[in-house]
Amino acid sequence: MECPMCKGNRSCPECDGIGEVVCDACGGKGGDCEHCKGLGHRVCRPCDGSGACPRCKGEGKIAPSVTS
Repeated sequence: MECPMCKGNRSCPECDGIGEVVCDACGGKGGDCEHCKGLGHRVCRPCDGSGACPRCKGEGKIAPSVTS
C-alpha cells in the first residue's frame, strides 16, 4: 500500500528530503539566533535529518493495516 504521508515518493514531506528546515524563530536569517545557533536552519524533527519519510522509513510503501 502506498504510504499516505509521502505519497510513495519516499522523502520526508516536512523537509522535502533535505533533512533540514529553515529556522522558524529567525526566518532563516541566522545571526545571533539561539534556536539555530546562527545557522538559519535546523535538523528536521520528523525525519531526524535523514530526509526519509518517517512513516514508511523511505520505502514508499506501508503494510496494509489489519482491522477486525
